[in-house]
Amino acid sequence: MKFMKRRDDNGSIRKVWSDDKEVCFGVVGTVGDLLEEGILEYADYPSETWAFIPAPGIIQKPWFGATREAALENLPQM
Repeated sequence: MKFMKRRDDNGSIRKVWSDDKEVCFGVVGTVGDLLEEGILEYADYPSETWAFIPAPGIIQKPWFGATREAALENLPQM
């Protein structure tokens, strides 16, 4: 799995790609950063909680966890 970010971005948000960069699974980041960027409109989770937001058509629901790894643990390994 590869994590890509915008140049000069110090936030937690990263696009999640397969190792061969063929499939973009979605984005991962803290709830606070996702709310600030407008990716999430509302979340009933603490701002330091990590969330994975799937790309359309890949996976049906977002996942949350205490760490980035926990938010991504259900993602298929490719």
